[in-house]
Formats: sequence, structure tokens, C-alpha cells
Amino acid sequence: MKHHPDPATLLEYASGTLSTPFSILVSAHIETCHESKQIVKVGEEIGGDYIDNIEPNEEQTIDYSAFLKKLDSNELKNKNKKHKYNYDRKSVIPSVLQPYIGQNFNNIDWSFLAFGIKKYQVNIDNDPSNSLTLLKIKPKKKIPAHGHTGREMTLVLQGSFDDEHGSYAAGDIAEHDGVETHQPIVSSDEDCICIISTEGPLIFNNYLANKLQSLIRI
Repeated sequence: MKHHPDPATLLEYASGTLSTPFSILVSAHIETCHESKQIVKVGEEIGGDYIDNIEPNEEQTIDYSAFLKKLDSNELKNKNKKHKYNYDRKSVIPSVLQPYIGQNFNNIDWSFLAFGIKKYQVNIDNDPSNSLTLLKIKPKKKIPAHGHTGREMTLVLQGSFDDEHGSYAAGDIAEHDGVETHQPIVSSDEDCICIISTEGPLIFNNYLANKLQSLIRI
């Protein structure tokens, strides 16, 4: 595994300030990445030490003792309690993604996006604005060159792809900001399956692709 989320992104994840779609991708990545998992662990320890050592002052309006009690309360635990799910530990699909896309890529209800490209929209908590996009791309297929209106994070689940910034295989994360442009091309002999989260719509260099943006929903 060569490519990891930016350390700042991992610290956002550790502090709980990263949005849900991005958090799901980071969580899937660290299931098999010891290096990123260690950065998250350090971030969580630093955050815990910070809270433990906060000294109250006259201007402080937050009741930290009440906050810490709430963290241990049954009310909060029940609120965050995960639904029971029968995970398949042998599946190549990370366990955190299985409740959303299942345990086998062949059982996904793929829809046509473009020649050589299929997609599956993953809605989180039935909120279309809070979603992930799963792509299945044929070998040697190119994604149209594009830029971004915000952060884009791509987790490779199967196969591999190359772009101007490197080569990405299963488990790798490609993270791009609103300034970078790139054109991914599948480099593996098998289909490349990846899952993507974006903060805003992509900006394609191709005129037709931009016109179809409302249908593409990436």
C-alpha cells in the first residue's frame, strides 16, 4: 500500500470532524493499513490528553465535566449504537462498506454510466446529498480529464489505476483538492472498482461531459 490519506485528513477523522462519506472511506482504508491506523491512534491520544488537561477559566462557557459524563452515558452510546450486521471477514470488500454495498461485487445493481464504466450510488441514511459513488471501470479505460470544486477522495477496492500523480492499487487512497486536475486510466488487467466521495461536482475538461454532469452525479 503506497498511498494514504493526508495526515491532516487522518487527524480530522481522529477528532470526529471529518464528514461521514469521507470518514467511511478512511475507516475502510485503515482496516488494512497499519501506518494510517497508527496516525489515527496518535491523534485520538492527543485529543484525549488535550481534553484531560483543559483548565477552566472565567470566559469558558463549556461544561467539560458534563461533556465527559455525556460521553460515558447510555444515552449517547445508544444513539451511536451500530445496527447488527453479519459481516463476511473473507470478503475483499472492507467491513465498514458491507452494510452499504454488500459482500460481493457481482451482486451489486450496477447502472450504465458510459461505455466501459458502470456506477452504483451509495446513499447514506437515505440522504442523497450525503452519498458515495461506486465505479466499475474496464481495463485501459480512461476517465475524462477533470478538476474539482472541493476535495475528492478515491479508495481503490479492486484492480488499479494511474494518473498524473501516481499509481493506485487496492487499499490505496487518492486524495485531491480543488486545485488539482487529473485523468485516471485503469492499469490493471481486471476491472477497477473504486469508491469516491467529493465535496462538490467535478469540472470536466470535456464540454459534453460537463453538460451531462447533472446525470453523472459525481
